[in-house]
Amino acid sequence: MYTVTILNNGEWVAPGTVIYLHAFGRHDPVKIVQNFFLVQGRGHTILIDTGIDNLEGYLTEEQIRRCVSAPSRTTEALLRQAGVAPEDVDTLILTHLHFDHYINARLFPNARIILNRREWLYVLMPENKRYAPRVGFPREAFGWLANEAWERLELVDGEVEVLPGIRVIWTGGHSPGHQMVTVETAQGIVIIPGDEIYMYENLEADIPIGYYYNFENVVAAMDLIRGMDAIVLPAHDPKVHELYPSSKIG
Repeated sequence: MYTVTILNNGEWVAPGTVIYLHAFGRHDPVKIVQNFFLVQGRGHTILIDTGIDNLEGYLTEEQIRRCVSAPSRTTEALLRQAGVAPEDVDTLILTHLHFDHYINARLFPNARIILNRREWLYVLMPENKRYAPRVGFPREAFGWLANEAWERLELVDGEVEVLPGIRVIWTGGHSPGHQMVTVETAQGIVIIPGDEIYMYENLEADIPIGYYYNFENVVAAMDLIRGMDAIVLPAHDPKVHELYPSSKIG
């Protein structure tokens, strides 16, 4: 069994039309958080997504004034607070290659890096550059993955048990190679859905996300999540910290 620790870089803001499908009319900016997840157990130290530093740098002064109640925290500082140094991480699982989920990959020099094959190939294909502009897909981390980290990069397909009790499941809705992660804990299965949902409300009110690659796959992922008797930990919902104030499961 594993324990899952919720790490939170801080608060920021997303357009309502990103969080909620446009047809539902939820257009106002939405306050979100930046969660990523430390998994420990069975002799392993695993990170699911990398967090992102300096969240304030992505916000306007007005957004900071209205929505940010405390300074953001760096990924490395959060890990050290949890008693983990970056070099201790032996497995890094990336749900997808949007900048806020992979940008700090270079912090982890000893980790095997698990990524869906479709995601890797799609983002790197020059003909897809209009869908993966540099502003949202910084190339420096891709270059690092393809060079310094090449021997540690593991491309997977479909559903794979990457460690005993930890599975990745291709969903392909939010991005072509998006994958969710399930973790066995003493409290039951934990699902880390990446960005197939942003908020619990996406599930509860049956409102799909507004930023998607394949709408049918988004809906299928939502149904899959509902069909599993599991603890769900969205990456961007502040409610996660209300439901799990200790930030630890299992």
